[in-house]
Amino acid sequence: MIPFRHHLISLAAVFLSLGIGILLGGMAGQPWFSVSEKEVLSKMESRYQQALKSNSELKQQMNRLQSEIEKNKAEAAHLMAARYTGSMEGNKLYLWHSADVSIAPLKRLLKQTGAVVVPYGSGITPLDGPLLVLAVTQPEWLHNLPENSRWLFVDQIPETIAQQWALLEQLQNLMTELKAEREKS
Repeated sequence: MIPFRHHLISLAAVFLSLGIGILLGGMAGQPWFSVSEKEVLSKMESRYQQALKSNSELKQQMNRLQSEIEKNKAEAAHLMAARYTGSMEGNKLYLWHSADVSIAPLKRLLKQTGAVVVPYGSGITPLDGPLLVLAVTQPEWLHNLPENSRWLFVDQIPETIAQQWALLEQLQNLMTELKAEREKS
């Protein structure tokens, strides 16, 4: 038989070696874990810095492109105005719009073409120029105008250059028709 003292000593030795193993393992493994953690953190920081730099470059590029777009819009508006100045300059254009429609850019474009923009109100009969109606829905009074009056209903403010060009083309055609009718009579 093995004496009780051997059991006690071997049990204490096992627990002592287990404690020493945990202590050494924790101390020896800590620097390795810390180094790996630092590498991961530095990689993440470098990626973050690259993302910030890329974001900044993209913002600068967007600002540059936005300014080019604005410049091109201004040039296109100038070209449109020059294209229609000869046929629209000095001609009256009556304009009616609903209260919920903002027409400042369109009004500016029409004035650049040389058209005389006259606000349309009740009691005015637009015989010497076409009537441009800007509203979401067509007003009822529009069909009560005299037969010889020319009008154009637009349910959306033209925002793109192509839409503005098409609107100016339609207005030019209406003005040409009115001019031809006046010359006949």
